[in-house]
Amino acid sequence: MSMTRIEIYRKKGRVVGYKATGHSGYAEYGEDIVCAALSMALQLPLGGMQDVLDIYPKFEIDSDGYLSVDMRGMDNKGKEKELDTLLESMVLMIKSLSKDYPKNIKLVEKEEK
Repeated sequence: MSMTRIEIYRKKGRVVGYKATGHSGYAEYGEDIVCAALSMALQLPLGGMQDVLDIYPKFEIDSDGYLSVDMRGMDNKGKEKELDTLLESMVLMIKSLSKDYPKNIKLVEKEEK
């Protein structure tokens, strides 16, 4: 059985990056509601940062379930509060999904020094 692993990186409590690898394996490709919900939760903050807040993190994405977003060193343009709101909302959604689908999603949060 496959699983999606989500890693959230924090520094002083604030989200500074996140990464997703793998497929949830909940259902067939195109019908996987867990994968769709996760993709939405992970990509919404990325779109919000770029299209709404006009700030640009480093990111990589591919069709094999890989997404990496790195905000370390990014110019937040004084929009830390808005950025934190986007990211903490994403974390809440992922926590909820990982509770509902523990066999399909593994969430790991790491505090950096």
